Amino acid sequence: MILPARQALTDLRTTDLLTRAQAEQNRLEFDASLNAVRQAAVLNPRDARVQQRLAEGARSLWYFRNTDALKTEAETAFAAAKRLSPSWPKPHYEHARMYAFRQDYARGLTLLQGAIDRDPNNAAYWLERARYLELAGQTAQARGAYDRCLTLNRNVGECRDGLEALEGRP
Repeated sequence: MILPARQALTDLRTTDLLTRAQAEQNRLEFDASLNAVRQAAVLNPRDARVQQRLAEGARSLWYFRNTDALKTEAETAFAAAKRLSPSWPKPHYEHARMYAFRQDYARGLTLLQGAIDRDPNNAAYWLERARYLELAGQTAQARGAYDRCLTLNRNVGECRDGLEALEGRP
């Protein structure tokens, strides 16, 4: 009985730290926010959602600071989230966005495939794939991804717009 109570307390403290991290982020205190998430990850290292938050926080600061330490921290946390929850597509999707932001579409596409493999009927993942392919100059493949997105959900206007924008392009 002690172990479940201990885990419940750990989960509660983790939730408090994540709430604090969100409040810090809302105040644009990004370092303080990331530090709170780091504390949550130390407290509860086997929680995939905490690792995911850590990855996203480190990635966000890496976008602007471009330090090896933040990149490594994000990479490590994304890997942990994937390992802890192997069927969860979100870490793959968010990891892909890390590289797409830096215009490394080849790496982004490789990482995004993990999300598509886990949730092949998610139109948003196909839209993201289409955008990366289009930006990488792979027009024919982009067309196919936009078309797949529309097949999955006819209401995604961005897919229709993407297909229309590619009309007449080789």
